[in-house]
Amino acid sequence: MDNLFKEKSQKIRIILAMEQETDPYEHTVDFIELPSFPISAIVTDLTATKAQYAMPGISVDSAKEIIIEKKYESLLLKSYRIKIRNDYFVGWIQNGKLQYRIEGDYLRAYVYIEKV
Repeated sequence: MDNLFKEKSQKIRIILAMEQETDPYEHTVDFIELPSFPISAIVTDLTATKAQYAMPGISVDSAKEIIIEKKYESLLLKSYRIKIRNDYFVGWIQNGKLQYRIEGDYLRAYVYIEKV
């Protein structure tokens, strides 16, 4: 896996954000993006069928599977968005928790662009 990661990885950006309450009476919240962190990842496209199987109940325009090093787990958990090339993706969250799998020294997660 280490050799594959060195050969096939590309740079993605993990974007963090901070919540700011804009209206204390309505309790509306805006997110202020913080500087992003570039990390290496193996990125593969998911077909519509695979996305429906991997992320049940999610309607997506585009979905990808990313494999990153396990040391970036906390960044992934706190991520607001993930920038891959020129597109912004969000992580697949189910029951209020980001869904991912740890596989040795790496972790695998599904990200998608929400259908508008």
